[in-house]
Amino acid sequence: MTYLSGYLTLREQLIWRLQRTTDSVTRVSTELGITRQAVYKSLKIIEAKIEQAFNEAMDSNKLEPIQVNLAEGVMRAYSPAHDLPVIISLSETNGLKLWYLYKGNCTRCKLELSCQRMLVGEARERGARLTENDLELEPTDLALKIFSRYFKEG
Repeated sequence: MTYLSGYLTLREQLIWRLQRTTDSVTRVSTELGITRQAVYKSLKIIEAKIEQAFNEAMDSNKLEPIQVNLAEGVMRAYSPAHDLPVIISLSETNGLKLWYLYKGNCTRCKLELSCQRMLVGEARERGARLTENDLELEPTDLALKIFSRYFKEG
């Protein structure tokens, strides 16, 4: 069981994916053959489950929230213990992931390639276009490039 399947049912995952890719409740309802009201109700339940996942991740990792985008499954947080910004993401590709933004430390980490692969998967799922230069970025910078579009400055 991944963190995603532990939070969202298969039907909820489908509704969430369709909503994020079409951004139209009417299209989701038409494609699934259900009412718009049923889609709205499902989206409320999905957002509550995503919020629960983020709250559990923050609690278990002692993080402070900064900004959240439940519709896209992305949250900015801060780790006082490590004095670092953190991005929490929930996706079908990777489930629930915490991206500690260790600026400049990725090249010394044995997980660098694994993080790079996961982030490319995140970008693909989220429709974020990556250039050849982007693929050369260390994971911290790549995470910022992929996820920063979901947050307002300030």
